[in-house]
Amino acid sequence: MTFYSDANVSTKYLDPTIYTENARCTFQLDQSESAYLPNLRLLFLGAVSSAPGEYNGLVGALSLIRNISLLDGKTVLCSLNEAQFYQGFVNQNKANERNQSVGSFQDCSKLGHTVNGATNVIQRIQTNLGANTAINTTNSATLDLRHILPMLNSVSHLPTAVFENLNIQIEFDATQGNQVISDTAITFNTLRPVLACDVIDNPVVVDKLNAQLTSASWLEVEHDFFVIPQSVNNGGVNDQLLLQPTNVQLNGFNNKYLERLVLVKEIANPALELAGGVTQGFGKFSSQCCFRQKVQLRINGSNLFPRNGIVGNNERLAHVVDTFGDCANYIGSNQYGTDPATVVFNGRQFLGQLDYIGAYVGQQISNLQINYERTGLQDATAKRPTTDALNVHVYGETRKAIKIGPNGQYRITYL
Repeated sequence: MTFYSDANVSTKYLDPTIYTENARCTFQLDQSESAYLPNLRLLFLGAVSSAPGEYNGLVGALSLIRNISLLDGKTVLCSLNEAQFYQGFVNQNKANERNQSVGSFQDCSKLGHTVNGATNVIQRIQTNLGANTAINTTNSATLDLRHILPMLNSVSHLPTAVFENLNIQIEFDATQGNQVISDTAITFNTLRPVLACDVIDNPVVVDKLNAQLTSASWLEVEHDFFVIPQSVNNGGVNDQLLLQPTNVQLNGFNNKYLERLVLVKEIANPALELAGGVTQGFGKFSSQCCFRQKVQLRINGSNLFPRNGIVGNNERLAHVVDTFGDCANYIGSNQYGTDPATVVFNGRQFLGQLDYIGAYVGQQISNLQINYERTGLQDATAKRPTTDALNVHVYGETRKAIKIGPNGQYRITYL
């Protein structure tokens, strides 16, 4: 936009109008401004800890955000619930070199790997940015809100004449032991974040933009959920090669046009991701691989995939990459039971922790069923995802639109 290069735009830094440490915060955008650009940035998202400690390796300091919403008064314009698991997927949904050089420093994660020239082992070489004991020494993340509030990608600006009470509400997850900090013995308190926003100061420019802002559409990320129960024998001898089908019907996407879909398989007992109170690998926010998985989606009574659906590790990964783009995977990231320790640093900890299931649906939904199957194994180890209970977070993109009338009134609908 041409007004970026002149004096029409200035940057303002807003403190939260409501801030409850470790619980929630609200940013109220100043009504006296004519309009805001949609590139809102959240700064200083992090924590001060009782001892130096690393943030979650997959989500980084962004794991502090449980839910986030953009509102106009009490009207929800755009929101994301259970943001941690989706943010973990988004973080790894980048090229390895992007995470290595940029992404991991913005979100304080540990993504982005290099081949160690001395050992020929794949590992993270760069410094990990973690929490510390003082405000001036701790590290914090920066988040472009367009990445998780997609409405902001579809509008040229946010005029205060239309959105008269713009506010952003964030719910934190600061529970000790919830693997936001890798060492669960460390206590911590959230930093007070700051919202950076670009303001259009010239009312003539705002009037011209307002005349053009009559409608916009975007893909809202919505959340649904189901459970894969623990196997009958909990890893006992009778679980060896026992098929465990799980068939569910989800209602959260009914009467909506569903675009892309991704499934994140959280281990139901997060304590299984700990050893000595320290998170192993990416911890609870990872997506667990199981043995000999099969997935079929039934959309409005018809199978989405041919034959037996998605089978095989490479086929699952191919669907994710074809649907969402590059992913920062490593050897063993979506496999079960292999031992990559000789080629990946701490490979057993990170084994099978980036096993997402993705698909493009592209249909209006009246009935959505997920047919999932895994094969059990006799296993006496503490963590055994192919027989443990799993919580499956289902994130789907639904079409939404806003129509703005000449009097400034607007209406948000599903398409």
